[in-house]
Amino acid sequence: MQTLANILATSNPPLVDFKRTLDIVDEQLQAGRIAQPLDLLFEDLRERREEDPQDWASYARSCLGHPLRSLLHQDPFTYRAFAKPRGYAGDAVMMDYIYGLGEAGAAARGASPLGRAIFQHMDTRPSAKAVRYRRRLLARLVDQVAGRGGSSVLAIAAGHLREVELSQAVRTGKLQEYVAFDQDEASLAVVAHDYAHLGVRTMPGSVRQILAGKAQLGKYDFVYAAGLYDYLGEAAAVALTRRMFEMTRPGGSMLIPNFLVGARDTGYMESFMDWHLVYRDHADMQSLVNALPRGEVADCRIFDDPDNTITFLLVSKVAVVSVPTERSC
Repeated sequence: MQTLANILATSNPPLVDFKRTLDIVDEQLQAGRIAQPLDLLFEDLRERREEDPQDWASYARSCLGHPLRSLLHQDPFTYRAFAKPRGYAGDAVMMDYIYGLGEAGAAARGASPLGRAIFQHMDTRPSAKAVRYRRRLLARLVDQVAGRGGSSVLAIAAGHLREVELSQAVRTGKLQEYVAFDQDEASLAVVAHDYAHLGVRTMPGSVRQILAGKAQLGKYDFVYAAGLYDYLGEAAAVALTRRMFEMTRPGGSMLIPNFLVGARDTGYMESFMDWHLVYRDHADMQSLVNALPRGEVADCRIFDDPDNTITFLLVSKVAVVSVPTERSC
């Protein structure tokens, strides 16, 4: 029996024959083969997006008219992004799917056997692994802040705040204040239900309110916005970075993650999931640092997750404002 790789090797070049790859993946999935056809579909879509950018938007839309869509949308993760029940892709429930928490179990049980198999395979993709890395990193940074004597944390666009489950500082009550700020009332209700007993406090509000100075959130030892910058244009990102830095106490730090330019799952996300992000590279993250008061930045680091899918900007604030000195970035 021919594998997908063998079929593609003897077919027209994937970037020339738009429909052929989709036909093959459709046939392979219906035959019960999951991992190889899905991985090659992701790779084909990534190549199309990168090598034929002028026609990419048209091709991505055409994917939704192919019969393959009905198979892929049996996956709860793919379909939720496409359907956007809360008005946007990438909501807190989708993050729970990646973490295996909340409604993830019910979603898997309610899916068809094929949908469940695709759902499970999506967990192996670089984007899912990067999101789980981000969660672990947040918990580790919270613990480090508490270990240095910090007592307060602010999460902007907090979602379900699942990182608190991995934080020893939160579990042992070492923080005096942990604020979850989000415009999604449904997400805040989950946070209050699951983590109020750990001292987490919820606060409803939007990024626009922060930028307009209408949301007075106070100052914190650690401020972060885990999945927010993926949806912000340059002007809003620069303005929010300044506001987050203002909310960071002297000696504190802030973290800004963002999906990287060239992330391998982008083509699939934009086509079958209708999930569009703002991608940034290291130079873009550096531009955010450059917008901060130079004399108040003690240090900054720009680094990526092991799968090179999400980049992180970690900035520490000087304890005492002084003359600008040499920085690492």
